Amino acid sequence: MEQIPNFKHKIHYVYKKGKEFVSKDVIYFLAKTNEKDVKVSFEHAGYTWLPFEDALKKLTFKTDKEVLTTAEQFLKNFASKK
Repeated sequence: MEQIPNFKHKIHYVYKKGKEFVSKDVIYFLAKTNEKDVKVSFEHAGYTWLPFEDALKKLTFKTDKEVLTTAEQFLKNFASKK
C-alpha cells in the first residue's frame, strides 16, 4: 500500500456511550494498492471494492458522503496533474 500525498480529511463527531458522551476525531487518508485481498481488523465486518457512485449510495452518514466526494474530487485533480 502506498499513501497518496497531500490528502487528509478530518471529521469530528460525538456519540453517547452509556450515560456519557464521547467526542471522536477521525482522519482519512488516501492510499493505493495492487492487492485485491484485504485483511480487516476485529473492528470491521468486511470490505468491498466499489465504483464511486455505488460507494456513495452505500454510505448513510452525511459526513462519510462528504469525505468520499472530497476524495473523488482530489483524485480527479491529482490524475489531471500527472
